[in-house]
Amino acid sequence: MKDFHPHGYPGGEPMVPHGMAVALTAPEAFRFTFEADPARHLRAAELLDPSAATPDEPAEFLPGVLTALMRDVGIPNGIGGVGYAEADVPALVEGAMKQQRLLTTSPRPVREEDIAGILTRSLALW
Repeated sequence: MKDFHPHGYPGGEPMVPHGMAVALTAPEAFRFTFEADPARHLRAAELLDPSAATPDEPAEFLPGVLTALMRDVGIPNGIGGVGYAEADVPALVEGAMKQQRLLTTSPRPVREEDIAGILTRSLALW
């Protein structure tokens, strides 16, 4: 987040609001969790965009709907859009692994390499 500052927030130090930070990795996180409960992911996508057609690859439905919504509301294009680069991924993984209270709620076990993949693929979402 080197110098990212979201529009409409008070000046001062760089920051990425919590909701934005979650959104920036959500498409990849849902690709990761899809196999745990495909029906739940498909239903979430239907609720977010009832007019969207299920793609040939069902695991892409929720990430696709989320990405379209993010673009529509002006969310930055992935974690790269707020200043992170591939070189930052190891430090981000280290920080994420410290959040065990959150990681244990994942419907799949989460390893360091899983988080690294999610973050790397979240550098740019479109």
